[in-house]
Amino acid sequence: MKKTLLALAVTSVYFPSFSSIAADDKTQADDVMVVTANRFEQPVTSVLAPFNVVTRQDIDKVQAKTLTEVISLLPGVQVTQNGGRGQLASIMVRGTNSDQVLVLVDGIRMARSVAGSVDFNQIPLTQVERIEFTRGARAALYGSEAIGGVINIITLTGTDTLSKTKLDLGVGSHNYQEANASGAYNIGDKTVLQLAAGYESDDGYNVRPQPGLNDGDKHGFDSRNASLALHHQFNNQLSGYVATRWYKNHYQYDASGFDSEVGDVVHKYVQAETEFNDYSAGLEYVQNSYKSSLILDYQKQDNFDYVDKTNVVNRQDQYHQRNIQWHNQYQLLSTLSVSGGIDWRQEQWADFTGFAGDKERDNTGYYAVGLWDYSPVSIETSVRLDDNQQYGTHSTYNIAGGWYLNDNIQLRASYGTAFKAPNLYQLYVKSRSSWGETIGNPNLKPETSKNIDISLHADYDIGSLAVTVYQMRIDDLITYTGVMPSYENVSGESKIKGIEVEADFDTGIISHQLNFDFKEPRDSKGNQLIRRDKFSFKWVGSASYGDLDTAVTYQYHGKRPDFGSELPAYDTWDLALTYWLQPKLALKGRVANLLDEQYETAGGYEMPGRTYYTSINYQF
Repeated sequence: MKKTLLALAVTSVYFPSFSSIAADDKTQADDVMVVTANRFEQPVTSVLAPFNVVTRQDIDKVQAKTLTEVISLLPGVQVTQNGGRGQLASIMVRGTNSDQVLVLVDGIRMARSVAGSVDFNQIPLTQVERIEFTRGARAALYGSEAIGGVINIITLTGTDTLSKTKLDLGVGSHNYQEANASGAYNIGDKTVLQLAAGYESDDGYNVRPQPGLNDGDKHGFDSRNASLALHHQFNNQLSGYVATRWYKNHYQYDASGFDSEVGDVVHKYVQAETEFNDYSAGLEYVQNSYKSSLILDYQKQDNFDYVDKTNVVNRQDQYHQRNIQWHNQYQLLSTLSVSGGIDWRQEQWADFTGFAGDKERDNTGYYAVGLWDYSPVSIETSVRLDDNQQYGTHSTYNIAGGWYLNDNIQLRASYGTAFKAPNLYQLYVKSRSSWGETIGNPNLKPETSKNIDISLHADYDIGSLAVTVYQMRIDDLITYTGVMPSYENVSGESKIKGIEVEADFDTGIISHQLNFDFKEPRDSKGNQLIRRDKFSFKWVGSASYGDLDTAVTYQYHGKRPDFGSELPAYDTWDLALTYWLQPKLALKGRVANLLDEQYETAGGYEMPGRTYYTSINYQF
């Protein structure tokens, strides 16, 4: 049965014959190749972990403006955000902390992880070509942070396929403006050049209103970004690339509150700037059953905050990250393949405001993977050893198996260990008061976890269904204690258990995808973890009629505790329409938060109300 896919096809690999493909794409699911699950290219149907793919076509069809909007629709994901566009946004997977989810860009972890979790709201969506998302422990492949899952953001520079030239111009609420251009072109017979550039701005609104203190403030955002890549095929065995990505973001946020230096409540309107540069190069060699790849990458991120009208520096720091990855794969038999490699990473944090100084550390990881597939049974094993300059060595492993009970139903199970190393901020930061006491703790131990997944999934012509049961036990959780300010390891286990359900089916011309999850996220004392809901439901529906494409999304999130309060449940609707004036020219319109729901995902920070966007897209 030919499926008209959803605007945001976030389909799991649980569905053996179903994947994220645009409605007019004739590709079959068996041909879809992914790289994140086991660090090499493989058919999506052979992956034993819960796996989702989002393509550029999917992003365009729902007309998402931010990376968080896209990722929020994925199974098991919850987003917390300090207001609108450009404000701090965090992703929590299966109830884990935001820094217990590994974020990769083109297979390389983000430099932001050297001092905490990744701020997804700062990554330009216009540079994203594809997103691959796997849930569960993957530390045996990637090392630190891969407790809840791995999100691999594949950019335009991370692919070597030709694409049409695309031009986008748009406007919207809060004086929103955007302009983007991208394309990939042949230069000779063996070289592909990729170019992209974009601009985005939004005047914003008061994300943290405090009557009488910050009346009239607006917290906006603007971004400029560009990327360039050159891919070359030297011969039948050897190919390579060089690439660079850049973005520069400006945004404002509210830091008003009690100031211990002044001894009173003060108004602080902070201007912030982030500039990011990435330079990478790689080689890939293929000879019969052997494949080897080498990647070199350097990232630099500058962060600068100052209090408006006073020019008082609030923060100025810089991240550096250098990576070398060497991966090898060999097909021993038609049913057995092995792979492995070495990761080397150097992280550096330079704090120019004097609260940490210059700190750096190296990490070397060695890993191996084995895949055996002899129908109806498949087995996957992986093991990794990380040698870190700060906390020594740490080993992790994972084993997974799949069994087709019949042609349509498969049972899968996995067990894995994972860890999250303390970041440089937690180890070395000092208080920003005049006393400058140390609150970092260089004696912190890595957080560790044990993860279990069991799933049953079915795929029939009428639709697909998957049910997954999971459990995580996390030891030595790192937390900030306010009595004697410092970072400490918490004794005891945090326990998270839950059930995820995913389904897709068609009713007439309308395609439906839905997922919902029930979970119990508890800390070592049995309390519900801060800002984690127990229940969420997400639905994406799409339909095409003549020259009109429509996409509707719905989300519901249950109540959850916050710091000293409880955040009520909320639900939102979004509507996107695309009308094709010509085969290459489209007029687009979107209403986000259609019913103007008033809600918060972080206490005190109001999310945007109803907002409107319109744009025109031309491809040639």
